[in-house]
Amino acid sequence: MTEILADNFKYSVNNVDMECRVVLTESGVGIHEGHEIHAYRMKYIHLSDVIGAKVHYGARDQVFLVIHYLPLTKNKFNGKLMRVKKQVVLCATQHETQHANVRQCVRWKSAVKRTIFGPSETSETKCRERKYLIFVNPKGGKKLAKKIWLSTVQPLFDLAGIESEVVYTEYSGHGRDYIKSCENLMDYTSIVTVSGDGIVFEVFNGLMKRDDWETAIKVPLSIIPGGSGNGLCAAILHQSGVPLTLIDAVFVAIRGSSTPLDLVKVEQERDTVWSFLSIAWGLLSAVDIESERLRWMGEARFTVEAVKKLVSFPIKSGRVWFSKIEQDQTATSDRVQDATTCTAEANEVVDQADEVVDKGSHKQLSKITERVRNDSCGSNSDDVETELDPSFDFSALNESDSDDAESFINERIPDRSRTVSDLPANSSNSVECKCRTCSPPQYIGDDDVGARQKLVEQIGLKDKIPDDWTLLEGRFACVTAFFQSHLSFTYPVTPYLRLDCGYMLLMWSESNSFERTDFLRLLIQDCTPESNDTRTIHFEKVRAFRLEPEIAEEGAYVTIDGELVPYEALHACIYKGLARVMCLSTSAR
Repeated sequence: MTEILADNFKYSVNNVDMECRVVLTESGVGIHEGHEIHAYRMKYIHLSDVIGAKVHYGARDQVFLVIHYLPLTKNKFNGKLMRVKKQVVLCATQHETQHANVRQCVRWKSAVKRTIFGPSETSETKCRERKYLIFVNPKGGKKLAKKIWLSTVQPLFDLAGIESEVVYTEYSGHGRDYIKSCENLMDYTSIVTVSGDGIVFEVFNGLMKRDDWETAIKVPLSIIPGGSGNGLCAAILHQSGVPLTLIDAVFVAIRGSSTPLDLVKVEQERDTVWSFLSIAWGLLSAVDIESERLRWMGEARFTVEAVKKLVSFPIKSGRVWFSKIEQDQTATSDRVQDATTCTAEANEVVDQADEVVDKGSHKQLSKITERVRNDSCGSNSDDVETELDPSFDFSALNESDSDDAESFINERIPDRSRTVSDLPANSSNSVECKCRTCSPPQYIGDDDVGARQKLVEQIGLKDKIPDDWTLLEGRFACVTAFFQSHLSFTYPVTPYLRLDCGYMLLMWSESNSFERTDFLRLLIQDCTPESNDTRTIHFEKVRAFRLEPEIAEEGAYVTIDGELVPYEALHACIYKGLARVMCLSTSAR
């Protein structure tokens, strides 16, 4: 394994301040006893868990390197996987002068950040700067988005060295209007939404209404759950192979890479919008809209309203056409690898080794750790690696902001940037259909940012339906098209839908055969596309479909990504990998 940096530091173990050799490689940071690289390794930090590094000044000319990381660990009480904020504090003592020790720590900070985030576009010896545009919806769901941003997301972004520009949404459509008119949009590394799926819907449609949409749509979105519906966030975490938690969503926003996401163009007589999650007519749309009064319940509102609808569900008349994907045209879907199991096992082995040698701390470094902890995220004492010794007299701890020391970055750091590399547009789960009417968009020219894209023509709302499309006509209990693996954190559709699979999963149930027990099984995930043994619920993979509902009645709704749209005909076509989101790649897990 290639060695990037190796220096001597002081590290506390069992109340003893020990000299150690710290080695940085492409995969992690190893802390070795003594000054020999091949000596006993006391601790190992996987770079895949690291979010950033800081340099701090201490009393008596002391200089400290603090590495922040979020490892996956198993909860002792319920056995579930969870990320815990931890940090390792190393004291630089290799040189006689403080200036030289500062240079050593800053060189390490830059080396760690450059290895995990990639080099700067202007300098090979500096870390790539990251600037995020943050949308916070303080009124969404349980109205906790602002608190989530201030108490959890912002502190971790600060530790990761991310510059943030925050916009608090004030009205419906604010996110769309802001994105549409933002002149410096391409200056941002990512657009972050701390909200539910509503603001995500606004952002995507704002991007597609820009004159430069071809490049703007490639700015990746990072989704932090802060509303009542968080379907896209759940799908991203599922594909990343991490637990569906808030802290994991923040981790993916920090360490993720730009990943293709399918968008669906939905045409209606009055407007055209872009969808990323689902289109619903009938039962599920009624549950979504009529549960608005229960937003204070969070995601539980959908379950409560769905049970209520079992007593009296809406029956609607209309017609549905769809472009069916034949079985021989469908590529075999690879199962999503549950990388959390592998990661947990690896971390468990490391943690067991750490427990043998790392049960205490030296007085000085323990006090430093406490001050660093207070400067960081206000974490509990369980998050810190060392215990406190109140007898140690420590005065001040200030973060080093010396720009001069940045020039001492080690030239041996490899030139690599995982966070900006896009996943292949054609994944192993892609479904290829060659007909003109339902083929995905093709991009002409380079895939680099700034390259012009043109979409291959597809049939629209006013075009004639091709003869080879399937027609369903009659009275329906529900018709819903899914594009992602989850509709919310608590409602998975199917584990095999990928972010860029290139097709929609159309579900329908006709009223003359609808059974409440089947719908109840659907709600509790006992009925999925892979295990559907009902006679009343049907699933089909489609590239495009057209819906023509008949005259609107009371309780008749059509929703797109949970947003109410006019009750009229619509035509939907999927565009494979058109947008981008931040997601963990296989190598980053």
